[in-house]
Amino acid sequence: MKIRLAKTAGFCMGVRRAVDMALDLKRVRPPAPIVTYGPLIHNPQTLELLESRGIRMVNRLDEIEAGTVVIRAHGISPSERSTLKARGLTIIDATCPRVARVQAVIRKHAAKGHFCVIVGDDDHPEVRGLLGFAAAGGLAIGSPEEMELFESLNGDREICVVAQTTQEPEIFRRVVALLAERCPKLHVYDTICDSTKKRQDEVCRLARQVDMVVVVGGRGSGNTRRLVKVAQAQGIEALHVETAEEIPSAAVAGSQVVGVTAGASTPNWQIQRVIDRLREIGMTRAATPLKRLRRVFDVAVMTYMWAAFGGGGLTVACLMLQGRDVTVLPPLTAMLFVFSMHLLNRILERSGAVRFNTPEVAAFYARHHVLLSALGVASSVAALAAGLTLGAYCFALLAAMIAGGLLYTLPVEMPSWIPIKKWRSLKEIPGSKTPLVALGWAMAAAVLPAAESPLTVDPVGLAVAFVFAAGMIFWRTTLSDLLDIQGDRLVGRETIPILIGVTKAGRLLVGLLVLLGVLLVVAASAGWVKSVGYWLVVNCLVFGLLFLVYKGRHLVDRLWLDGMLDGNLLCAGALAMTYGAG
Repeated sequence: MKIRLAKTAGFCMGVRRAVDMALDLKRVRPPAPIVTYGPLIHNPQTLELLESRGIRMVNRLDEIEAGTVVIRAHGISPSERSTLKARGLTIIDATCPRVARVQAVIRKHAAKGHFCVIVGDDDHPEVRGLLGFAAAGGLAIGSPEEMELFESLNGDREICVVAQTTQEPEIFRRVVALLAERCPKLHVYDTICDSTKKRQDEVCRLARQVDMVVVVGGRGSGNTRRLVKVAQAQGIEALHVETAEEIPSAAVAGSQVVGVTAGASTPNWQIQRVIDRLREIGMTRAATPLKRLRRVFDVAVMTYMWAAFGGGGLTVACLMLQGRDVTVLPPLTAMLFVFSMHLLNRILERSGAVRFNTPEVAAFYARHHVLLSALGVASSVAALAAGLTLGAYCFALLAAMIAGGLLYTLPVEMPSWIPIKKWRSLKEIPGSKTPLVALGWAMAAAVLPAAESPLTVDPVGLAVAFVFAAGMIFWRTTLSDLLDIQGDRLVGRETIPILIGVTKAGRLLVGLLVLLGVLLVVAASAGWVKSVGYWLVVNCLVFGLLFLVYKGRHLVDRLWLDGMLDGNLLCAGALAMTYGAG
């Protein structure tokens, strides 16, 4: 079974903004309690997670007596906002900017005495809020058929016509055409969100390429229900599900190609779970050699065996940069260290963000955590044994690195005199994950081999190798954090992309690749490192291509991308061995 994922599936800009604003409140610590007036977005699972973070929903204004209120993405009426202000509440306005634009249009025409017609569902919260701005009168029309119910819409009265931002364009055009026959003085504004149009257009194209379409999203989401109708209008079967568990095997059994799309309120982790479920159904069919090979690759990525090979490759590259001999023990030690630290830390936090970012990985660890724990401990012991073989300095350094790696995730009691007492573990320190992971890899790849014979080390070459290794891993981990940003926000993890924003994180990645490339060329030209430095620029370019893949798609095959990231490190070692003699 092939799965085609719509590029526009998942959170739209307004929903992402609203969820981010709500979750960021836990960092800012505004007056408690924190509530949302009505559901922040139309996705029950996301609302449950927000409630678990202490952000609960209320449906009536009289339920809000004190604290902070978040205005939902759909917006509210002016009278409701005035009531909230009169109660002295702290107001966080998460109204979608697209909805705010419609509010402004209605307000302008209402001031001129114009009647307002909103083409949308009269029971939708966005439409109810918009009608509150129609001070000169207004109504909602849900379909062309409803026009006959409004005989009063005739004559010379000036009318402002807008659309619910998630309305179907065809319905809006038909209602406007019928209004134009009755009312010559129309001021028409096509306020349907561009995201809505793109999603519906993409579903039309997707429906022509697949056997059926699975639409993921809350049953109370109007834009999700419309995606189902648009798909069905193309003469294809469309299955609307909220969760992956709702997909029966029989429903997709006869499909060779399945399209997946999602409403604007559907988080990435829910879409990924649906994709995982479809893959699981597809795997139950006759397994081809290619499918078996892909499954072996996925397990290697999930268990960090593949990352361990990447650690070995990076170690070889660092050794060749410095002109040092490549023996078996340094890369093997680095591989065992990387494997054990990542594996044990993933086991310790398997109930954290991983269950949202990569549900398939979380399920795998839940099934095999005993075996994986044993492998993690065994690899730590093997790494220490290899370090001892390299020498006393290597053993002591490696023991400190393993202790530090475990300390990162384990809860610790901070002394009273330390100002970070509020953090229960080092991983809770904002932005700490990426630099510490980069430091650990760089120590294993560049510094640990040098500790075998410290008197023969060229400090300049070692520094360049260390910066190269740390920079590559910093880049790799930051891109992973960008992919994981939704799940990390939900559990309160403050990674670098969350702290500085997605745009700045992207610029940081581009700038870092440029700096690493320049460093390698300059260092090789100046003779600080061997000429293999020129060849390792290729690995920077490969990371650049993977960044374009990330930018070009909303959701990617996560295990594939992780495999490509670590595979690039393995290729660095292969390049160094092939061209490092110069």
